[in-house]
Amino acid sequence: MPTQTQVIRTGIALGVLYGVYKFAPHQALKAMALGAAGTVIAKQVPYVRDSLI
Repeated sequence: MPTQTQVIRTGIALGVLYGVYKFAPHQALKAMALGAAGTVIAKQVPYVRDSLI
């Protein structure tokens, strides 16, 4: 179970990446934001997190 601090950090990171995705004019920036958001989410899933480390 994630702690409140972990949830806040994940929420902030995903919020920033969503802002980049939503308001960036360049398609490469949008792709980068989606890839980074996928990595942030993957690090929260236990099975995937063990594979990434």
